[in-house]
Amino acid sequence: FALMNAISGQPQGKDYLSLAGPGFRDFTRIAASDAKVWRDILVSNREELLAQSKIFQRNLQALELMISSGNGEALEGLIEQASLTRANWSMAKSQK
Repeated sequence: FALMNAISGQPQGKDYLSLAGPGFRDFTRIAASDAKVWRDILVSNREELLAQSKIFQRNLQALELMISSGNGEALEGLIEQASLTRANWSMAKSQK
């Protein structure tokens, strides 16, 4: 929700969205969902969501610092860490 609003709220938002592809579509699909349902989910889980939001913000700030300082080596390490974690991750199989 925040990403969609951040992009669309910019003067060039429509131009940026016109450049988006399938990955962006998949990443933002819940933004097209029922607002009341997600309102209830977010409010009901607010404590954990706020804690996770703070962790995400710290990671985003670290990424921004690496980019702004031109620290390519640290940036590459961060990307490799995320790539390795993603490669080793698998969704839990549903219990029947």
